[in-house]
Amino acid sequence: MPNTSPTGVPNLDEILGGGMPNRAMVLIIGVPGTGKTILAEQIAVHHAREGQRALIFTALSESHEQMLAGLADLSFADPALIGDRLRFYSVQSALDQGLEAVVELIVDTARAERAAMVVLDGFHGIAGFAEREYQVNQFLYTLRSRLALLNVTTLVTYETGTELRHESGTLTIADGIIVLHNALAGERHHRWLEVNKLRGMAHLDGLHTLTITGDGITCYPRQEAAYRPKEYAVEEGRATLGLPELDAVLGGGLNCGTATFLAGSPGTGKTLTALHFVMAGAAAGEPGLFVGLTESAGQLYAKARAFGLDLRGAVERGAVSLLIIPPARLDVDILATEIRGRVEGLGIKRAVIDSMAVVEQEVPFPKRAPRYVSSLLDYLREHGVTTILTQESGAFDGGRISDALAAVLSDNLVILQWVEYEGRIYRILSVRKMRQSAFDPGLREFRIADGVVRVLPLDESGIETMGGIAMQERREARIARRNRPE
Repeated sequence: MPNTSPTGVPNLDEILGGGMPNRAMVLIIGVPGTGKTILAEQIAVHHAREGQRALIFTALSESHEQMLAGLADLSFADPALIGDRLRFYSVQSALDQGLEAVVELIVDTARAERAAMVVLDGFHGIAGFAEREYQVNQFLYTLRSRLALLNVTTLVTYETGTELRHESGTLTIADGIIVLHNALAGERHHRWLEVNKLRGMAHLDGLHTLTITGDGITCYPRQEAAYRPKEYAVEEGRATLGLPELDAVLGGGLNCGTATFLAGSPGTGKTLTALHFVMAGAAAGEPGLFVGLTESAGQLYAKARAFGLDLRGAVERGAVSLLIIPPARLDVDILATEIRGRVEGLGIKRAVIDSMAVVEQEVPFPKRAPRYVSSLLDYLREHGVTTILTQESGAFDGGRISDALAAVLSDNLVILQWVEYEGRIYRILSVRKMRQSAFDPGLREFRIADGVVRVLPLDESGIETMGGIAMQERREARIARRNRPE
């Protein structure tokens, strides 16, 4: 692998496979407004902050005044660097003399300044002065070769269309190509970064989420590319849920390091059960992470308090980490990056994601959902995290999540459902699956009343009642199967 330098862009080094290759020429391409200039500036500023000289050459793009005004609004910029280790030049005057004169200007300036990095911003404008394509290719080849001899890393921003093949001859010359996308996904725009090629580097493939804020650009690696499955030891022991009757049905609790889908109808107690689980872990000295995607922190605090759980206190003393993301702001790769950071930074041993229905809806490209969830669960298992994932489901058999994700990808599947029987509504719990563990497969009434959560014994609910509910559900399941479209 070639020698590399940090880019200073959060998570970009991981995507590139270690950093920006030294002495390489990397094209940053994309349609207007995708963030090409900001990315190049952010990398150049980082080099300057590290004590190296970085030069930014502009052509028919933004004026220096515009660039400096834009930089002033970004937190990564440092005014003390400008004019010292970060300098701006224009190639406009050299363009009238031809592309060779532009190469000479850039190379001579880089040599005189002893630069470590050169940014050529707005190459599309320079290429417009060429009469033939081979002249553009010759320009890039010569510039790349001569700057590499000076140990200079070169970034070239290039405005282009969405299809790379139109510039295929030009693109073969560069050592690396970073493509920035800004596409309409549903009703909102989504930014992605893609490393199309990077010679000698084991970069991460695919589309990676990119955000632009007042802090500049932050990258979020695609979960399936960022996590590469490894062999890991199976955790021993049980993770109790803090509900003794439920733990008994589960054979003593959940096996440590496993993933459990807790699926069912709205209002059946999925979130409440998950809160008991994470708080039982906090009491046992196992740091917990609660990812809330449907309720605010205040709602979760109030819900927990009503059942004698001091969630706020656990959060304040660091026993539980609370990650609240409104569905309107959810990006699944940002979520995965946050989860990985907290698991590794805080030593998380129990995690809750409430709810996976929200996550599934926000996975771009529908066929990706099973791969994304599988990768995230494998990551959590490898790190010994016992996980509960709540899932909204309308049907007693778990609904669409059953076949698509839960039944296949989970270690354990627990269903909570409303059932009407003889004029009364019952909450019913059933354990459908537990890998490597015995469990009680019968239906149990799940009762929430007066600040107490219970899984009732059969005799307390009524053996005849539970038997009648079971027969009713089997009958309805047979009817549903007969009516299912072929």
